[in-house]
Amino acid sequence: MNTKIILFLALSVSLCVTNNAFARTDDAEKPIHITADTAELNEKSGISIYRGDVKMVQGTTILHGDIITVYTVNDEVEKMISVGNLTTYEETTDDGDVVYAESEEMIYNSAEKKIELFRRGKITQVGNVIRSDYILYLTEEGLIDTGTKKDRIKIIIQPKAKNDASK
Repeated sequence: MNTKIILFLALSVSLCVTNNAFARTDDAEKPIHITADTAELNEKSGISIYRGDVKMVQGTTILHGDIITVYTVNDEVEKMISVGNLTTYEETTDDGDVVYAESEEMIYNSAEKKIELFRRGKITQVGNVIRSDYILYLTEEGLIDTGTKKDRIKIIIQPKAKNDASK
């Protein structure tokens, strides 16, 4: 059987078991689309490894990295680990704001609805920027905890736009 056909079938199977990977209201009900140079899928262990310019899209949520490892339990995504020179995460909130995150390594835990950013971490939302070597982002609450004992955090807060109605 042709290697490309096997890869296509393997990716199709993995899409079926990865529903709810980046749940954001209606995004969780949408399929995950994955593109990569290669894929290793182990049905017994529930671990799938995608390599080479990996991009995962579910609705408005996008995860991009050099290598993404997906851990599933009972056909549900439990955790994803994305690594790369810079791995990126982007989501559109229910309010229409875009949250953008980048770091050298990200761990997404679907059960706890959290993303951890390691090394050169940065989260941007509505022009506000947080940088640290460690950032914990609780996606459901929109809560961000940051910093380690070894590094200092850097935050940029944009001023609120003034109302021009007084003119």
